[in-house]
Amino acid sequence: MTLTHNQWAVVAITVTLCLAGTYSMASAMMSTSAGIGNFEPGADDILDEDDAEMEQGEDTDGDGLADRMERTQYGTDPLDWDTDGDGMSDGYEVENGLNPLDSGDAGLEDIIIDTVTDGGADTQDAGETWPDPDNGPLGDPDGDGLVNIEEMELGTDPRRNDTDGDGLNDKWESLHTFTMTTASGEVQLLDPLDGNWDCILLDPESEANLELTLGTETWQELANYAGQHSCDQVLDFDSDGLPNYVEERYGTNPLSEDSDGDLIHDDVEISRVPMLLEVVCGLPVLNPPTENGPFTALLNAMPSTVNPDDWFLQDMDGDGRNNGPGDWDTDGDGMPDGFEFCYNSILDPANASDAFGDQDGDGLNNRAEYDVARTWGPANFTSPLKFDTDEDGMPDGWEAQNGLHPVDGSNADEDPDMDGWDVDGDGRVRYNDLVGVARVYSIPVQLMDWVDVNQTVAYAKVTHAGGNQETVPLKATSSGYVYEIPALALLNGPANDNEVTSRNYVWVIIVEPEEMFTNIEEYQARDRDHDGIIDGRSTDPLNPDTDGDGLKDGIEVGGWTILVVSRGVHTVHVTSDPGDVDTDDDGLTDWREFAETFTNASNKDTDSDGLEDYLEAVDGFLWEGEIYFTNASMFDTDIDGLEDGEEVIPGADNYITNANDSDTDDDGLKDGAEVLYIPRPWQMATNPLVNDTDMDGMLDGWEMQVESTMDNTHSHSLWVTMNNWMPPGCDDMQQCGRGPGGWIWLNSIQGFEANGDHGADGVPNTGDFGENDGEPDPRYFIHEMNLTGFTMPTAGGRWALDPAYGTNPDADYDIDNDTLPNDLEGPDRWDTNPVDDDTDGDRLPDGWEVRYSAQAIAMGLVDNASLEQLGARGPMDPSVADSDQDGIPDGEEDFDHDGLNRTALLNKFCPGWNDPASSFCHIDPNDPEGSKFYDDLENFTNYEEMLNGTNPVLNDSDVCPDGSSCPDGWEDGPEVYHRDSDGDSMFDGWEYYFRFDPFDSGDAMLDVDSDGFTNRCEHEWNTNPKRGDSYPGQGQLCDNFA
Repeated sequence: MTLTHNQWAVVAITVTLCLAGTYSMASAMMSTSAGIGNFEPGADDILDEDDAEMEQGEDTDGDGLADRMERTQYGTDPLDWDTDGDGMSDGYEVENGLNPLDSGDAGLEDIIIDTVTDGGADTQDAGETWPDPDNGPLGDPDGDGLVNIEEMELGTDPRRNDTDGDGLNDKWESLHTFTMTTASGEVQLLDPLDGNWDCILLDPESEANLELTLGTETWQELANYAGQHSCDQVLDFDSDGLPNYVEERYGTNPLSEDSDGDLIHDDVEISRVPMLLEVVCGLPVLNPPTENGPFTALLNAMPSTVNPDDWFLQDMDGDGRNNGPGDWDTDGDGMPDGFEFCYNSILDPANASDAFGDQDGDGLNNRAEYDVARTWGPANFTSPLKFDTDEDGMPDGWEAQNGLHPVDGSNADEDPDMDGWDVDGDGRVRYNDLVGVARVYSIPVQLMDWVDVNQTVAYAKVTHAGGNQETVPLKATSSGYVYEIPALALLNGPANDNEVTSRNYVWVIIVEPEEMFTNIEEYQARDRDHDGIIDGRSTDPLNPDTDGDGLKDGIEVGGWTILVVSRGVHTVHVTSDPGDVDTDDDGLTDWREFAETFTNASNKDTDSDGLEDYLEAVDGFLWEGEIYFTNASMFDTDIDGLEDGEEVIPGADNYITNANDSDTDDDGLKDGAEVLYIPRPWQMATNPLVNDTDMDGMLDGWEMQVESTMDNTHSHSLWVTMNNWMPPGCDDMQQCGRGPGGWIWLNSIQGFEANGDHGADGVPNTGDFGENDGEPDPRYFIHEMNLTGFTMPTAGGRWALDPAYGTNPDADYDIDNDTLPNDLEGPDRWDTNPVDDDTDGDRLPDGWEVRYSAQAIAMGLVDNASLEQLGARGPMDPSVADSDQDGIPDGEEDFDHDGLNRTALLNKFCPGWNDPASSFCHIDPNDPEGSKFYDDLENFTNYEEMLNGTNPVLNDSDVCPDGSSCPDGWEDGPEVYHRDSDGDSMFDGWEYYFRFDPFDSGDAMLDVDSDGFTNRCEHEWNTNPKRGDSYPGQGQLCDNFA
């Protein structure tokens, strides 16, 4: 029969008693009196020898007990290191006062009860039962929170709750044990086996500070019998103001300022006085306030018979955690203490009844305001006092219920469901140069990637004739976010379907930031007309098409802009109902009105022209046997000034014109401008079906052309009059009348051009006729115009070019006096402005440019074919400011290279220019002004040639009396520069550059820069007359009267 553990225990006890009796007897027999003959007790020797023998005996099972002792003294199995099978070795249990024969968790059948002894029951033995839980692996005889098996693993004493005697519970220390590296090596702190008495961290200064902080009495009480202090006990490892022994008392974490993670530091939670709060509402603050702790009022209100600290050892909500720093939610209302403390004007961390109010009316009760943090992070709760915590325009409840972060003020402008759209159409990436077939090769971007303009967003693979393949990058057409990648479907689909044959195919769609349909706009969709009255509902910020009608919410709610011509050109912002397929019930679905007809989805007659959208967009009209359609969103489809209804019938203008062609007769004049809305005053109508009404060879529109930014045109409308006159809108000659001359009409908005108050030479303040009269002057005075053959009416005036039927012919006039008659200035000839002598603004008269361009071409000085490729007709095209496209206007070019020699100029005005060791220089070529000086003189420009009457294509243009070329060996530039027109011994070119008068000899004796030397002297010695630090040197004498 096999004995149980308990039966083995009885046997072991019996054997132990017997052996004890035997040893007692042996001791009595073998002992010697200690008082006789000074002998040691003999029994000591015997027992010592036995102990040594037992200690040195064989330990078969390696449990730390000799086999003999297991059999004779402890009753344990010498062949089993854990006789009772409780996971703890027999030696550990014996050493630490546990029963190695009691597993502490045996069943009822293991309990030994003496039932029959000499025919009766042994009542004393019947009351003894095993197992004892304290002896088992899960027992905790010392009540330190560590079960015996844990104590064994840690090496702590299961019978002492503070093994190292440092006043700290073993389990508490074991939970927070850590190693600190110091200058003297590593120190293991909060080790339940080591009190760290007077460790290296406790230097004299630290001890003095601690004694001062804790008080001498407390400091002395914390010392051991030897006067030492435990680092583990007295230090404050987490710097929260609570020494470790206080943290142990409350069960808080000595390594964390906020043990329970409730957003309040431990020292604040237990405080009974105002404290400096470095963390407020879970976040550090720059200027900490001083306030009471969350339980200060509660603690201070307790009666004097109650120790307030005991409250922190209680558990008011019954969750097994002590109040205050040991419990994340002291009152058990689902809100952490820190959250309630943060909003302590309405919340109390010791009152569980405040969880369900909604004081701010944001749709979240107080507990729900904190629950937001369960999704977005510990400090990311919303305020129960603010409707919109992050002040992003969206209430907390709406954000939380729709999956948005209600404490992230930046998400108002985000578009997580990507229901924005490319409003202006500039974000559609196409393969515009596609010829034949292309395949989608790769897409290096993903949805919501930010891309910059011209960044590669897709690659196309094309196969050329002969089989050569090429990979073509497709570039972003705007900067923004990638919202759609249609090409991805081809890339990921069947290989046979991966073909793009149209240039209109959109590969990638990019939406600019301002085109996104953001979260705030999704919320505001409930007020569709933005009048502050709720007339709809917010859309789902995480669903791009709330009603599933195919149009993104951003398009329907945010709306789109269409161009509407309705008695003027303006834009209309269109919105549609995201819950209705055809908002205006006009037969055109919202999607069709948005994507195809571009009409107002909320208005049956978008342009208010009396023609319903369906009629204009679907039925159409007949013109010369063909059907055409007008734009239902434009009152004037072709923007010619005539309503669509006026054009399709013989209306006020008595003509039927094409309502989809702004210039039916292609004369450059819109249909409306020919009869009803003539663009200039005092002009008779022209025929909108005939392009040259007066049959003078010049188109009606060119003759009547006005200034237009939209059409990129300059006015040809010059009003010529010999008398004083009043422009439109003027009824008082004294106040707004104008004088004789040629006046430019710009357009009906700007009226007549108002030039400055200048003289006949066109330069202000030169003392010519018309000077300083305080009134604007005409473009041309009478004597500036070429009126040869130009018939003037006896009264009033006339237009320099008039296209009306029956007017005087004007093809041969040259009003602007540029030597080109009007018909040569026409668009089929030189395409210049017939009332502006310098059409391209390069400071060269049109006729002058034509004349010398023709000479250069005739002499073979230019390759006209190359110029034509650049869009120019000759080296000085009168309609192109920079004929050779080199960045230099024609007037500033030096075509014949007849300027002064730059090196000679440098040697003259800056002798040390090429000597690094010399600083001798009057006009420095490296100085901006100096560089301009040399550049100017090195180039005798076309403009300067024109002013001086020289030939811009011949560098020595002197002519004989008969007009033939007679070169004199002097190139034009040096010859003009070295003139001395006023005989003051200073060259004209030098005087001109330095802004002196080459026709006034009096300026020779001036000293403009006040350096003591006259201009004549500075000219003689090549110094700078405008700089006081540039003057003739020693020995460079001047005779001012020579």
